[in-house]
Amino acid sequence: MNKKLNAKDFILIGVLTALMWIICMIISTVMSVAGPVTNVFYPAVAAIPCGVVMMLLLAKVPKKGVFAISAAIQGILFLLVGGFWTIPIALIIGGLLCDFAIMSRGDISMKSMVVAYTIWNGIFSIGAIVIPMRFLQSAFVGAMEKNNIAPEYIQGMIDITSGFMPVVIIIAGLIGGLLGGYIGQKALKKHFIKAGLVSAK
Repeated sequence: MNKKLNAKDFILIGVLTALMWIICMIISTVMSVAGPVTNVFYPAVAAIPCGVVMMLLLAKVPKKGVFAISAAIQGILFLLVGGFWTIPIALIIGGLLCDFAIMSRGDISMKSMVVAYTIWNGIFSIGAIVIPMRFLQSAFVGAMEKNNIAPEYIQGMIDITSGFMPVVIIIAGLIGGLLGGYIGQKALKKHFIKAGLVSAK
């Protein structure tokens, strides 16, 4: 198998990454409308359907660099729609970590794909929710106010991320990533057979 990314790979990464981002935005919008309590868990929920798409991408392009490129694209898209700056940073850090610490081995396995996606989504939860709402509250509030978010809603998000809740949010993100990866691989087993990855550890 050719381990170098080619033009076809880049096109597929771009298309499926855009699909993941659209799914994430739809779920984020629905959960934000539902209220601040549900809003902080959108990374965990979005990770499940997005996991199916990511596993399809990894089945089609089981090569190092996929996570980092996908993360960079999503980070740019989040910035374009006014996402808080910690989101793209977390996505890119997670993508690089997954590529070079997990996916850099010569034999990329189905297990490593799920582990990488799980960790990636946990880091996304930290960057999207925990850091801005718990450690950068002034900057986060200012950004939300510029987007005309009601003060009561902003305060509700800050309140729900107090105490031990950041740990719960991160764990939920990891569980969402694990479920998304597992369901994705089960649903796309035929693609992994064609990629020669089913018999991997």
